[in-house]
Amino acid sequence: MTPQEPAADRPDVVPASRRGTSRRAVLAAAAGALGTAGVAACSPAPETPPPAAQGTLRATHAPTPTSGVPGSAPPVATGSSPARTTSTEADTVLGSVGPDIRSGSSGRHEVALTFHGAGPASLTATVLDIARAHGARVTVFAVGQWLHANPALGRAVLAGGHDLGNHTWSHRPMRRLTAAEADAEVSRGAAEVALVRGSAGLLFRPSGTPTSTAVIRAAARASGYARCISYDVDPQDYLDPGTTAVRERTLADVRAGSIVSLHLGHAGTVAALPGILAGLRARGLRAVTVNELLA
Repeated sequence: MTPQEPAADRPDVVPASRRGTSRRAVLAAAAGALGTAGVAACSPAPETPPPAAQGTLRATHAPTPTSGVPGSAPPVATGSSPARTTSTEADTVLGSVGPDIRSGSSGRHEVALTFHGAGPASLTATVLDIARAHGARVTVFAVGQWLHANPALGRAVLAGGHDLGNHTWSHRPMRRLTAAEADAEVSRGAAEVALVRGSAGLLFRPSGTPTSTAVIRAAARASGYARCISYDVDPQDYLDPGTTAVRERTLADVRAGSIVSLHLGHAGTVAALPGILAGLRARGLRAVTVNELLA
C-alpha cells in the first residue's frame, strides 16, 4: 500500500513567532530522527509529528538509477531536448532571501507545471510517461514520507530530467505549527530529498498553505532554503473536479511565466495532463522545470 494523498495546501491560522535554530543543528536532529522512521500507510498525514526514532541517517549520495527498477524513468524520447543546466541566475534567485516565488518571467514562452508529490506510485509513473511523450519537464515537490517509501520514484523523476523539491516530511498544515515543529517538518523533508538527489537542493514548498509566514520562512532558511516556491495557477485539482475541469481551469489561467499547482495521486489530474500539455503547445508555451523557468 502506498501513502494516501495528503490534504490540500490551503490557508490556516498563523502561529506564534519562532526561536532561532541553526541549519546544522536542525539537519543533525533530522538525521537522528529519520533512521528508522516509517511512513503512515494509507492514512492522512498525522496532526502530530511522528516520534523520533533511534538510528543513523543513510548515505546521502544519490543512488544511480537502475534499468528495470519499478518506477524508474524510461530514457528520454529521441528528439526531445534535454533539460537546461541550472544557471547561475536561477541559483542566485533561489539562494537569495526574499518573498515567495509565484511565477517566473513573462518574457519567455515557458511555464512550470509543479506537482505536490504523494499518492500511488502507478499514477506518478504515468505522469512521467506523459511528460516524456510530450517532451515536457515538470517539478515534483515530494512529501518526505512518500519519498521515503518510494525512493525509486524520486530517482525516476531525476532520471527523466525533472526537478525534485521538498514539500515537508508529513504534509502537516504549517501555519498551525510551532517553530520547532516547522523546523522538523522542513529538515526531515530535506534529508529525504538529499538521500535521493545527493543534496537537499534549493526548492521548497510549504504544506497546507499557498503562501509562507515568517515562521515558515525561518524554518526553510534553517534548512538551506532561502525562498519558498508558491504558484499563480491553481485549478484545485485536489478536489477531484474531473478531467475536463482540471484541464480547462489550468488553460484558462496559465500565461507565460506561470507556476502551476497540480497534485500527483489524483486520477483526474493525470488524465488531464495530455490535454494541458497540448493546450500549452498550441499557445507556443513550453513546460519546463522551476529551475529552468528562473534561469
